[in-house]
Amino acid sequence: MSEQRRPSFINFLAPEDPDPLAWADICRDEAWQGRWVALDDCAYNEAGEATAGLVVDFDDNLAELCARLSDERRKSCSVVFCPPAESAA
Repeated sequence: MSEQRRPSFINFLAPEDPDPLAWADICRDEAWQGRWVALDDCAYNEAGEATAGLVVDFDDNLAELCARLSDERRKSCSVVFCPPAESAA
């Protein structure tokens, strides 16, 4: 395969950056809507669902996202789908 994978999103963040984001805030951001999002440093609710975390990477393609996470040996991320914004009717 000659195609190079893009580096993870987290590699572009400054070391003093970020605080975990609430899942509701992540879902409001158009950059992540309709995409698979990898979260690290997560908080979870009683049902075991991520409610906040650091966005470390994202992709439209789940397999490509997982491949990058594996290449970078990120074993503790939660990968969740950020639903697209509801269309205005």
